[in-house]
Amino acid sequence: MSNLPLQPLVWFETEYSVGLIPNIGAQGAGIFYRIAEVGDKAAVTWHDQSEGSTGAKELGSICEAKSWIETDHYPSKMQPYVKPDSITDIRNWFKAAKPEPTDLDKCVQIGCHFEEFAENLEAINGDASDIHDAANDLKGAGRSETSDDIAMFVEQINGLELLDALCDQIVTATGVAYMMGFDIEGALKEVIRSNNSKMVNGKFEFDANGKIAKPDSYSEPDLTLFVKESDCE
Repeated sequence: MSNLPLQPLVWFETEYSVGLIPNIGAQGAGIFYRIAEVGDKAAVTWHDQSEGSTGAKELGSICEAKSWIETDHYPSKMQPYVKPDSITDIRNWFKAAKPEPTDLDKCVQIGCHFEEFAENLEAINGDASDIHDAANDLKGAGRSETSDDIAMFVEQINGLELLDALCDQIVTATGVAYMMGFDIEGALKEVIRSNNSKMVNGKFEFDANGKIAKPDSYSEPDLTLFVKESDCE
């Protein structure tokens, strides 16, 4: 198996098998999945051709089972064979910290994203005070909203437009790094290393607002090697 980026699974309808009624199946690189609806649960079975092994797992719904396969089991099975992917590494880091994000977690993370944009403005001598205020509100500084208020805020988010904006921000941020002569790939790996130092014995600590805390094991990223020498002097 070649060292290439992980390819997405292809889903398809399946036929009757072993007394169950599989609703959908998927074929990946050397591994085959089936999901069957059994009562009010979803039964996942898989056959790994490369290992010659099989397995099974029960989840709460077809949707939950499909998500578990796509974001957890299949990527972990394929990890030895695929090219490292910084975005996947970052996503998995967040998943380890927050396996089931709440509406409050979503607000806090959007606030953290705003905070980084404010620092972007400050780096080019812009006024970021309003954005810092918005970031602090979202992260929960002096939070007065009820859980219903937070749920309503999250419900009103246009998911499609937000995803489009996030993708564009990743693309344009990479473009800025290229234009400035930064080694964005190396810098990202260093930031990922630094973030991993926040984990203690496989667990994270959180501050009062639900943001991942920085324990004694934390070491800040050193990005000086990834900026042009003339910019570091």
